[in-house]
Parts: sequence; structure tokens; C-alpha cells
Amino acid sequence: MKRYLCFLGLLVSFSFLHAQKKLERQLIRSIAKETVFKGAQVSISVFDLEEQKRVISIQSDKNMLPASTIKLVPFLGALQTFGFTPPLLHYKKQNGRFYFWSSGCPLLAHSNYENDEVFSFLKKQKDSLFHIARPMTSPALGSGWAWDDMSFAFSAKKSSFPFHGNLVQIISSPETDSLRFSPPRFEQTIPYAKKQEYYEFLANDQIRRLSRIKADTLYLPFTPSDSLFVQLVQDAIATPIYRGSKQDVSLEGYKTLTSTKTTLYKALLHDSDNLVAESLVLMLSGTSQWELNTQQGLAMLYQQNKTLKSQFQQVDGSGLSRYNLASPMGLLETLNKIYEMIGSRNIKTLFPQANSEGTLIRYAPKQRIDFVYAKSGSLRNNHVLAGYLFSVTNKPYAFVVSVNNYTMDKKAIQASIGERLSFLYKKLR
Repeated sequence: MKRYLCFLGLLVSFSFLHAQKKLERQLIRSIAKETVFKGAQVSISVFDLEEQKRVISIQSDKNMLPASTIKLVPFLGALQTFGFTPPLLHYKKQNGRFYFWSSGCPLLAHSNYENDEVFSFLKKQKDSLFHIARPMTSPALGSGWAWDDMSFAFSAKKSSFPFHGNLVQIISSPETDSLRFSPPRFEQTIPYAKKQEYYEFLANDQIRRLSRIKADTLYLPFTPSDSLFVQLVQDAIATPIYRGSKQDVSLEGYKTLTSTKTTLYKALLHDSDNLVAESLVLMLSGTSQWELNTQQGLAMLYQQNKTLKSQFQQVDGSGLSRYNLASPMGLLETLNKIYEMIGSRNIKTLFPQANSEGTLIRYAPKQRIDFVYAKSGSLRNNHVLAGYLFSVTNKPYAFVVSVNNYTMDKKAIQASIGERLSFLYKKLR
């Protein structure tokens, strides 16, 4: 009987391996025939989340440039540390004063994410408000970021307590031939030239333009500081805010204002917000020390996830840096850990659905890939899609598809990735 069971087990294992190799051979042949993949390094990895085994492994041992898919690592760290109640700020009442300081959370007054929890909380306080500046000991711009991106919204500078995403929003109105600045304080500090068809701004030694003949919006990064932060919050809540010091109050027994909304995580996964990703790493560092520091946050993250350390070379939270490296197996392990924590239902809530939401809203419009919930990442000539595929029977799989060093149009690359995912959807059970 034991021999029979052993033989049966070997037979099942052999059948699985045979089916796996057959799938891999079919994919390898289709990749070789695909014109848009010519000259590129293509990797496809699939992991069965229920049976905890690898299903597809094509070039899975090759390091790749992860771009924004590396945001999955800070997301994992945030889930492990904060769960679904991330801290908005910390505070303590003492001697008729209300002291507050940053948790690193980047949502205050953000133009894209409606979040009035902090303002409402501060307005309710009857004591005088004192802000204690919490130092950030990392550079405001990340290591390996491109210098010619510095005037764009996706390169907003990091700070210990971001306000309005550390961006100035400028909206043109052709009807009144005027501009509206948000926050309003910047209207007096940002110079511009009025041309016949557009407004011209000089930002970080680069020229940015805003149309005068149609409604248009421009976002410009500003240089954050503690004094500017106090001014901006004071403007927003119409209440005096004084500058306090850590020495003014005993921090023992402080309290934390938390959020029960999923806004922070959706900003990360749906919109791929770089400042949110960078801030999450700073928030992690702030749980063990007073200073906020990117490298300390990353060190803590990998200390908590030791098996991931050898799979990544990570220098920032957002993936803007070209110094980052990742292995497909590292991303699969990250996805597996996330799935174990939050399950299918939350995956489908927090991750954008392909061709429907967020950065994946028109990912591969000619393909039916609504069974995919994932995070994309792109830097010039490199594209990665990492996330979850739910099969015909709704069985969950984690997958990573990367196309590094391609020369064709990115939309064509995405369409070809969509074709491979459709193929897997039909074959996987």
C-alpha cells in the first residue's frame, strides 16, 4: 500500500512538472515570435498562492529594474506595521497647550485625496496649537533620481510633514484670463511670463507651460520647510500655530491620530504616488527613532522580512531610482506575504483592476484582462507588471512579468503582456 501511495505521489508530481514545462515551452515560443520583444529581456513568473508552489519560471533568476513595482515592498512594511490604521500625526496636551508633530503621513491637504481628518481634529482643539518640527535626515530628493525630472509632480520633494503633496497646483481659466494657485500663498512667490497662447514658468531651471486658450492644470514641486509648513497649515485652518520644541514637552504618553480609510494605500497602488511611497518608508523609520530617515526605514523593513533582503537592492521607496534592482522571485515573495495578510477581497479593493482603474485604466484595452489586479512600473525602456491573477475558477495566483531593455512602443509591450496573461488565464485552473 505504501509503495502504491508513493508511486501515485510520484505520478502526480511528474504530471504537474510535465504540465508546468509544457506551459513554459508554449510561453517561451510565443515570446520568441513576438516582434515587440525583440532584443529585450523578458521574464515571466507565476506562483500558486493556495498550493504555495511555483507554476511558471522563465528568466526568474535574472535581476531587473523594478521601477514602481518596488512600491510593493513599502506597502508590505506598512501593512505589517500599521495595518489598516496608519498614523496621521502624534500629539500631547500639556500645560494648556496642544503639541503636535508628524508621523510622516503625506495626505495633509493633498489635492488628489480628500482628507480633512487632520484639519478637523486641529480645529476642535481649545488649547493653543504648537507644532514640533520632526527632523528628516535624508536628502529631499532620492538617490539616483533623474535631474531632468525635478520640475515634475512625480518628483515632489520629501519632507517630514508634507502639505498638499509638496506641490503647487496652478489652474488656468480662459474665461477670465487668470490663474488660480493652490495653496493660495504661492501666488505671490511663483513668477511667470504671459505669452500669446500660454503662461510660462521657470521651475528648477526648466520651462513649464500652461495653456491660456483652454482650461489647463500644472503641478510644480515646491521646497518644503518647517516654517513654510506652519504658515500653510495656519492659512488652511485660520487658527494661530506656534512653533514648539521637543524640549518643551514630555513625549511620554503621547497619543496618535489614526485613519481608518484606505486612502493612503490606494494612493500608492492605484495612482502610484511617489511621495506617498517615500513617506511610507519615512513613517516606518519614525516608529523606532525621532528622526525620519529613508535608509533607516528600509533597514527596518528588511529586518522584519529577512528572506527578502537578498532579493532586492533598494535605495528609495518609490522606484524612481535606477539604482534599484529586484528579482522576480523577490516580488513574488512580497506578493505572497501581502496576500497572506489581507486575502483576495482586500486585494481586489486595494489593487487597481486591469483596464478599469488607476494606472491600469487603459493598460491593454484590446485584451479582456479584468481578472488581473496589479501594480505596474515603468522607466524608459523598462516595464514590469506585478500582482494577482484570478483564474477561471477564481483561484489566486501571484505573477510578475518584466520586459527590460525594449525598444518598441510601451503600449505595444503592454498589449503583448496582456496577451500572455489572457493565455495564462485560460490555462491555469
